[in-house]
Amino acid sequence: MKGHLQLMVIFTVFLIGLPFIALLSDRHKSRPAAAQQETVLMLFGGDTEPTELTMKQYIMGAVAAQMPADFDIEALKAQAVLAHTYALRRRAEEELSPAPALRGADLSDDSTLYNAYFTESQIRSLYSGELSEVREKLSAAAEYGMSRVLVFEGEPIIAAFHAISFGRTLSAQTAWNERIPYLTGADSSWDADNERTVSELRAGREALYSQLKAAFPDTELSEDSLTVKITERTEEGCAATVELCGSVYVSGSQFAEAAGLPSVCFEVSEDGEGFLFTCRGRGHLVGMSQYGAQSMAERGCTAEEILSHYFKNAELRSTEESK
Repeated sequence: MKGHLQLMVIFTVFLIGLPFIALLSDRHKSRPAAAQQETVLMLFGGDTEPTELTMKQYIMGAVAAQMPADFDIEALKAQAVLAHTYALRRRAEEELSPAPALRGADLSDDSTLYNAYFTESQIRSLYSGELSEVREKLSAAAEYGMSRVLVFEGEPIIAAFHAISFGRTLSAQTAWNERIPYLTGADSSWDADNERTVSELRAGREALYSQLKAAFPDTELSEDSLTVKITERTEEGCAATVELCGSVYVSGSQFAEAAGLPSVCFEVSEDGEGFLFTCRGRGHLVGMSQYGAQSMAERGCTAEEILSHYFKNAELRSTEESK
């Protein structure tokens, strides 16, 4: 299905840099899940006023943009719960501290700042040959998701997800230096056998220097003497500290974002043409692995089991219980 390829591009762009900052913003301010409504306000690019969507419309568009529609229905349902949880949290944050750029909306379709969303026309374009089947699955997933929310201490959680891990997800402490009780890392060993886990990216010396200089303008970097060395790793084997030119040190996540790598878990080698990065996993690697969720669903796990596996200490609560 062509959706796989297009969505993997979205995953790579969306799930490693700015999005996790947006997920963490005002995380202590969100109101209880009981403060839910049945609609969400979306600001579309170019519009001056937000558009009101039903919660089901929003969840269907969010799931379509974030996960291939030919995934198992249980994986799609898990993603739908995350979309609903995210929408509730975003709305509560906007009510308490409105972002002027949103013009009264809860979120926008700018996927560099907010979770990705597809309109009906985008869904038709991506899944034109199987639209009826896709709509049916998205509708079923949305019906499940809009009746449930993931909470911790009564509040919607940070609904973090990524495309695929390297065999284990990272804790928020490791990835973001933030202790979050329900983002503690989880086994996702089935990801390690997926061909999508490992990817290679070659970067020419001049191009990489330009990217790094733009990201770290106040550092002493030289194109002629550019070297890249991982000097410290996390317990899981990901890059924690990267040395540049023998004297400049940046975090692994800063380097991965600057270099456009799909994840912070990488090896680097150098040859006459530049640098070769061998990467494992895609995204920030925190929360639910989407291909991991698919593997669990294929083994017979339910959406509830998938979510409880990746979000330990969070509670999957029905919206009726939250009222």
